Amino acid sequence: MITGDLSDRLKIGRQIAAITTAFMLPVSTSGQAIAVSVFAVLALLTLDRERLLSTLRSPQGYLPILLFALLLVGVLWSMQPLGAAIKWVGPYTKLLLIPLVMATGFTRREALQIGYGFLAACLILLALSWTYLLWPSGPWGWFRDPGVPVKDNAVQSECFALCAFALASGAFKVWRRDDQTRAMVMTVLAILFFANIFLILFSKTGILIALSLLALLLIQNWSWQRMALVVLPALFIIALSQLVSAPAQLRRDQVLTDLAALSRQQQPTPDAQQNASPREQKDATAGQPISAPKSPAETISTSSRLDFWSKAAIFVKQAPLFGHGTGSIRPLYQSMEATRPSPYGEAVADPHNQFLHIVLQVGLVGGLLLLAMWASHAWMFLGRDFASALGLAVVLQNFVGSLFNSHLSQVTQGMLYCLAVGLLGAIVMTAKARATPSDH
Repeated sequence: MITGDLSDRLKIGRQIAAITTAFMLPVSTSGQAIAVSVFAVLALLTLDRERLLSTLRSPQGYLPILLFALLLVGVLWSMQPLGAAIKWVGPYTKLLLIPLVMATGFTRREALQIGYGFLAACLILLALSWTYLLWPSGPWGWFRDPGVPVKDNAVQSECFALCAFALASGAFKVWRRDDQTRAMVMTVLAILFFANIFLILFSKTGILIALSLLALLLIQNWSWQRMALVVLPALFIIALSQLVSAPAQLRRDQVLTDLAALSRQQQPTPDAQQNASPREQKDATAGQPISAPKSPAETISTSSRLDFWSKAAIFVKQAPLFGHGTGSIRPLYQSMEATRPSPYGEAVADPHNQFLHIVLQVGLVGGLLLLAMWASHAWMFLGRDFASALGLAVVLQNFVGSLFNSHLSQVTQGMLYCLAVGLLGAIVMTAKARATPSDH
């Protein structure tokens, strides 16, 4: 009896910690770290042995562990000293949460409560962000950026995109059950989340993620009527952002200037091609009629990323199979600073692409493990239920974001992926396990 009471209390504590973690994800990095640490301990104490073994036998469970193990072993051939190299394993420790959360076996009700925790935090941020837009002279000096109360615009826009997708997808399902009032409320909230991404602080990656999730929503709920309901408001919001949003207009001009500069660099005169350095090519674009970046994050432009990727291709050719070792990214870029200075102004420790972030350290073996992990998680969510729809959106969001940033290694985006895939994967795998006996 005592053991049973203790187990029940631990499970209640685990659920509270999980909800707190979900709430803290878009709000506080330190709060997120504390909450997820408490959750991980309680999850380990309440694990079901049979469910854990079943999870570890599935590729969705063991591939994240293999990728983490390879990165851990990769410190042995790193360009960095062992102490410095081992620190680079830390950002990927969160991969171990995927099988842990999947093995925890949350019920649908528990998963919904955790989702509500995440949505509640995003709604608070949404209200503050829109209030700033309507009252810009208000007491917003504590905001991190205009319209961004906490963390940064990349985190906020990606959390908002996921909320918009979940609310819109849920609205379609609720409408079919003749609960029109609830469906309309969810639709309005989805539009507010989506519009905020375009109107507040325009992020190129955030926009691509939002549009990708919009396309997925149309595919999952295809009909001409639904397409009109989704596409027309989206087009109106995009057009409105280009007319009234200064950040959106500035970002559009930055992208066009980047593309024009790249076009000129690809067609230099023969003499300039032989004599001009990358630094001089970069300086040649300084006279363009566009405001200079106002923060370090804004200097990571299209041309900068292409420079990172072209150098990364050289590094991959040098050690294709097992890479240069965990933690070797910064030394690699530093080795080219004398001949090809970074447009960012200094050697970076991030190629701004998740695949390259893995391949530079542990080679194509690690890159294939990463792709296999994404594919296995996407395959797991190829269902028609709400958990599968949302799970596929999480995978797509991480994949698209990882084309331009190293999302798995980042604090919030990586944690969001690992916890969401684990939670939704647990729901989907439980449903499949229950359906299997009846099928036979």
